[in-house]
Amino acid sequence: MAMSEVGIDPPDGASIESLYGQPLDILMPTLVPDPALRPAFREALVRIQKRTVLESGRVYPGVPGMLSAIRSMGWRTAVCSNAGRAYVVMVLEALGIAGLLDLAEGLGERDSKADTLGALIEAEAPCFAVMTGDRYLDFEAARANRIPSIGCTWGFGEASELLLADMVADSPALLPGLLEDLMKRGLSLRSG
Repeated sequence: MAMSEVGIDPPDGASIESLYGQPLDILMPTLVPDPALRPAFREALVRIQKRTVLESGRVYPGVPGMLSAIRSMGWRTAVCSNAGRAYVVMVLEALGIAGLLDLAEGLGERDSKADTLGALIEAEAPCFAVMTGDRYLDFEAARANRIPSIGCTWGFGEASELLLADMVADSPALLPGLLEDLMKRGLSLRSG
């Protein structure tokens, strides 16, 4: 819709979905080749996303229960996104899960998801941290910060991207058990 508003024929849905998770500044040249159209596209995208998330955004089945279970195990929960923090908070609130997350951080002034994750880890100073996600950027961020990662098959990532994760969860219900397994194996923050 935002592309149509600035006079660009949008690619098919699968092509758009393959870009999910990328920072907007990285995917912008692919979606909007003409730099003169990018400010109008960005404005239209923000406006349309706010409306569509509120109208039709849905949390993946099982995620609220999984987040509650993880928190009951004593874990703090966070979102580390390549989107802006305001957008992340808006989505979490629209989906009704903001109260199940302790922290939400977006790319902001940092250059990468790895930098954002590193800043979260530095600020929180946990004795143990795990990155969960569905895109290669999540697993690269975990590796850059020397923490384990769990791939989530219910997201947008391709199966080949999930191969980069240390473990894979086929459903939200499996995530608490995998976290427990990591703890039992004694993998500590930045252990290697």
